[in-house]
Amino acid sequence: MIRNYLKIAWRNILKRKGFSLINVGGLALGIASCLLLMVYVSYHLNFDKQFDDISNIYIVENNQSGDGKVYTFSSTPRLAASTIKSEVPGVIDAIRVIDYTADGLLSYNDKSFRKNGLFADEGFFNIFQYRFIKGDKKTALRLPSSVVITEKLAKTLFGNDNPINKIIKRNDQLPLTVTGVIEDLPANSTFQFEFVMPWEIFEDTNPWAKQAGWGSNFAQTVVKLKDPAALAKANSILKGMVGRHNEGNLNQFFLHPFSKLHLYSKFENGKPAGGMIEQIQLFITLAICILLVACVNFMNLSTARSEERVKEVGIRKAIGSGRMALICQFIVESLILSLLSTAVAVVIVVLSLPYFNILLGTQLVLPLTSIWAWLDIMAVGLCSGLIAGSYPAFYLSSFQPIKVLKGIFKGGKAALPLRKVLVVVQFSFAVFLITATICIYRQIKYVQERPIGFNQNNLVEIPMEGNLQDQSRVLIDELKSIGAITNATTLSASITSSGNNTWGVSWPGKPDNQQILFDILHGGDDFTKTAGVKLLAGREFSASNPADTAHQTVMINESAAKIMHLKNPVGTIINWGDARITVIGVYKDFVWGSPYERTRPMFTQYYTPGSIIALRLNSSRSITANIEAINKELKKVNPAYPPDIRFVDSDFEKKFQNEKLLGTLANLFGCLAIVISCLGLFGLAAYGAEQRVKEIGVRKVLGATVFNLTALLSKDFLKLVIIAIIIAAPLSVYSLNQWLQKFEYRITLSWWMLVFAGGLTVIIAIVTVSYQAIKAALANPVKSLRSE
Repeated sequence: MIRNYLKIAWRNILKRKGFSLINVGGLALGIASCLLLMVYVSYHLNFDKQFDDISNIYIVENNQSGDGKVYTFSSTPRLAASTIKSEVPGVIDAIRVIDYTADGLLSYNDKSFRKNGLFADEGFFNIFQYRFIKGDKKTALRLPSSVVITEKLAKTLFGNDNPINKIIKRNDQLPLTVTGVIEDLPANSTFQFEFVMPWEIFEDTNPWAKQAGWGSNFAQTVVKLKDPAALAKANSILKGMVGRHNEGNLNQFFLHPFSKLHLYSKFENGKPAGGMIEQIQLFITLAICILLVACVNFMNLSTARSEERVKEVGIRKAIGSGRMALICQFIVESLILSLLSTAVAVVIVVLSLPYFNILLGTQLVLPLTSIWAWLDIMAVGLCSGLIAGSYPAFYLSSFQPIKVLKGIFKGGKAALPLRKVLVVVQFSFAVFLITATICIYRQIKYVQERPIGFNQNNLVEIPMEGNLQDQSRVLIDELKSIGAITNATTLSASITSSGNNTWGVSWPGKPDNQQILFDILHGGDDFTKTAGVKLLAGREFSASNPADTAHQTVMINESAAKIMHLKNPVGTIINWGDARITVIGVYKDFVWGSPYERTRPMFTQYYTPGSIIALRLNSSRSITANIEAINKELKKVNPAYPPDIRFVDSDFEKKFQNEKLLGTLANLFGCLAIVISCLGLFGLAAYGAEQRVKEIGVRKVLGATVFNLTALLSKDFLKLVIIAIIIAAPLSVYSLNQWLQKFEYRITLSWWMLVFAGGLTVIIAIVTVSYQAIKAALANPVKSLRSE
């Protein structure tokens, strides 16, 4: 019986090659889109899932109240880990971790490489079960001069030699002994590093860290519990831990599952409030919708062609075939088409995945060697076939044989209302995606055009490393003398990224109960001139001024001056902790953190050498000549380090990466949804023209023009598209307004976006339908009427 179903199904597919090709093409695009999105979703859902006991691992989050809000961050004091181990029952281990990527030059013999690394306590590899290829995880970080490296780094440094006990140098000075080699980390892992060093090295190279108390948050603390059931009790103890050890400190700790760190990294008022999971949910919805659009095409074309199979159904029923047998026959046809589409979809995904990875900046793979992956792919294909073929199967099998054989039943027209609804649903979805794409790109452009407060053009940054700690002034003076730069300064952090902040600022007239979070950026000579920040009042820092070098002065931004209600800020004495400092200058606000948020109050103190050298390139010379000159001088002053020059405008552009990705995907899959919808519309138009070929012939004989006939055949489809636009408009307005609410700086959704999306959809629909309409209108009426 099954063999007979397959044979008949295959013959029917071959009999209607054009119909089958459109169905296979539409379903293949839908399934391919779904698979691509599901590979992306799976990549993010499986973050950090390489650890078997990930459910027992937590990161300590820190709640800090102020400005009427609760700020949540994962930086904690150095004392947190040891205190948690001693005071919280059920804790297996607690460790400190610092990602210190800016300080990672490793060298062996004459090879030097800048790599990402971590500082961690000895228990790091007891909590995170990385697979050791060489060495013992229990003792790998026990020695203060040890280092654990990845397999890739071992190959880079030592080739095929055994890396264990080899001596490498960090920053061309500190000798480290390789005590372990671990497997390379998967791309979907929170911690991305190529080597791990003991915590003691961080404290030895940063003496301030040894003295840091409960008020200094700079390390991540990771905790492993014996049983997740102990979480509630642990959190109750952690809540008041900071206050018990540092009277007056109102910060509160809580444990956040490490497995949720990637997807649920957003917090509001101290509680998880989403994050990456929102984008994942959006993409899951997008995948399902595109697949449903493709399935709707199948339903439409199958029910439209039902008139051709009316007699087949009538005869089968007349000679004794049951309805279930007919349903099975039609479902088998759908499944064969769906499996063919799935095979084509897999080829599309394999070919497009490299480009998709470039687009997303990820390392996605379709695991074709995994039987589970193939089972998932087959499940998508079979589900698509069942969904797409279910309604046509039940509909076609419902025909009454008496009416069919008497010729009084017209199958195609009976399903017309549902086909219209399905076409409306398809195009409503397409209109929404087009509108979303326009909105996302407009939002990104709006923020990009927002005044950022500093001049990012011709501004470069160099990390302060090696000899530059002592020789930064020599480098700056030499570059000025040869005309490569016009100004330079040192910074505590890049001007494109946020850094330290504090609550401990007070000023004359500040209410006792008011807490304001201030950003802190340390800078050197010519800070405003180099960055292109406008100085509104007062003066810059100067190395020749003893008050500046003694850290007794400060510059503030205009937001800080407004919050302090200072009419004449210059000369005002403010307090930062126990220190009394004098305001010597006020500069215009500039974007330091997220460009989507309002600028926070900021103050800047004189500080050298800093961690960044910012250089203002000479605009009268070519950028190439300036960069070559900087490279040449860096090799002289700091020969052990490969030059690392970063363009500020490029780094600033990365702030828009997430929204650009969202816009690109909405654009890409919006286009695919339209293509799939148009394939269905093309098939329906072709079938509609075929059904009315005699009517067209008669009308043409009676004098109808090509334009009249084209309008006649197109108007019914255009009505459906217009209805789709009317339905999509309010849905788009509501959904996109909800999305825009998460930005402090945002556009207002404008009417022209909906008009443009609707107009574009109408034009595409007209082009799709008109081809078939014009083809039918141009046909010779003699051919269609010669048998009459």
